[in-house]
Amino acid sequence: MRAGPYWFILIETLGILSFAINAMIVAKGKNLSTFGIFTCAFATALGGGTLRDILLGPQAQPFFWVAFPFYIVAVFVLAIVYANIDLLRRLIGKRDYLVKEMAELLALASLGALGAAKAFNLLSSSATPGLIGAAHLLILCAFFGAVSAAFGSIIRDVLLNEFPAAMKPGVWTLEALFAGSAVLAALRMMDVPQPWAVLAGFLVIIGIRLPIILSRWPKAA
Repeated sequence: MRAGPYWFILIETLGILSFAINAMIVAKGKNLSTFGIFTCAFATALGGGTLRDILLGPQAQPFFWVAFPFYIVAVFVLAIVYANIDLLRRLIGKRDYLVKEMAELLALASLGALGAAKAFNLLSSSATPGLIGAAHLLILCAFFGAVSAAFGSIIRDVLLNEFPAAMKPGVWTLEALFAGSAVLAALRMMDVPQPWAVLAGFLVIIGIRLPIILSRWPKAA
């Protein structure tokens, strides 16, 4: 069973399912089988968190999706539904840009904030006292928050033979993730309760990325 408070699991589930939906929409037109759609969605939704847990070491094991296999089942069901219900694909296609971008926005914000929170929980006890230790902890939390979210989108684009969208100029993906994760870490150092710190990090990421998405709307519509 997945350990942790229910609000943490709910936000993590939101991020994972949002990333899976985003990956399936991006994969549209690639003529993938149901297995191909599932593989792309699985790697996108769970890849960033898996890399985070590898880098954090044994203290972060087992992998979060091993501890809570519901995520595998949920992504599999989404892939089956999306691949086999043409009406659903047509409905999504009418609002392709909206669904794709908003799903990715929710995924990046939720997984980035939770990745930073997990890094803080695991690393704060061993941080060096003083300003240097606090700076190191803040940088590491920002890094792990960005890895947890952005790496999934990079895996998606590599699998689909596309240039990684997170690396394109002007999208501010990594900047938003680093900023939101750093805010979360700073608030936790000031003893702000974790749920409020996660919410603040989530909103910072949303606040930076949403105007960019809206500014590109007419061009993509």
